[in-house]
Amino acid sequence: MIMRLSFSAAALLAGLGLAVAQPAPPATQAAQDQAKPMQNGAEEPGAHPAASADTNVFVNGKLAVPGAPEDSQTVPSKFSERNARLDATPIMALSLGLNDEQKHRVAESVAKSDTPVSALNAKPADILPATTAVSEFSADVKAAVPMLSDVSYIRTKEKILLVRAPTMVVTGELLTN
Repeated sequence: MIMRLSFSAAALLAGLGLAVAQPAPPATQAAQDQAKPMQNGAEEPGAHPAASADTNVFVNGKLAVPGAPEDSQTVPSKFSERNARLDATPIMALSLGLNDEQKHRVAESVAKSDTPVSALNAKPADILPATTAVSEFSADVKAAVPMLSDVSYIRTKEKILLVRAPTMVVTGELLTN
């Protein structure tokens, strides 16, 4: 019985050895045709870029593809003066997004009001003392410029300071000249 088991194991190993030693069958013509790239206009034009084409999508952090914007916010500030300015601006001082017409309307409304001129010298992102006197915009200005619904103002000689009254943070300024 021991001999029979050894003979069976030897036959099995010999069979495996023959199976491994055999070369793979040659590929059929259909398989070879699938492996070849398509020719005679069957592929999309430009599917294979030219070998000398520049494949860099970003150059100095700026998109270098056709139709990309010139100076977007993806460009690092060391390559974009605009983004360097935005990076240096405190978040609380970012623009409220007023257009020229809205700015003109606000300036006109403040000029027509009898609001006293303050000697305060502040800039956007400054926090004013809680006792600082602020004035409210008229209802028609708040209706025309919804961004100012929770904003008050302080009139100075050269500018109008926009202030969020609960926190007394100067959120913007408009020049009066």
